[in-house]
Amino acid sequence: MMRKLMYMATCLLVFGFTACKSDDDGINCEEANTMLSEAQNAYRSNIESTDACNAYRMALETVINNGCSGDDEEVINTLRQELAQLGDCTFSGRTCLVCTNSGIATVVCRGENGNAFIDDRDIGIPFARYIELSNCE
Repeated sequence: MMRKLMYMATCLLVFGFTACKSDDDGINCEEANTMLSEAQNAYRSNIESTDACNAYRMALETVINNGCSGDDEEVINTLRQELAQLGDCTFSGRTCLVCTNSGIATVVCRGENGNAFIDDRDIGIPFARYIELSNCE
């Protein structure tokens, strides 16, 4: 997952230079993609910060809503998935990973109470323990 996010950030920077809209619309895609990369790094460095989560979410929304990610559907879908995994940042520390068990990949998130959540349902296992027992990225 992290490799995919780094690929996405690199693509965004590359596409940002070629997919910029005109300066008349007020959005500079080069700056928006740079802000996204910086916000992503800040959030990854301090994943428990609600402020960092909100900044990353806003940067993702800016890039997606203004077409600053180019025309590559894979990049656009990756950005939308990352935005969905962030949730609404109502509590700090929401961490989501893609975990594979018995060949089935599932998005597992750490809830506010520290338990693992699948499809917004508390499965009653501490997130750290679930990650130990699973193949997660």
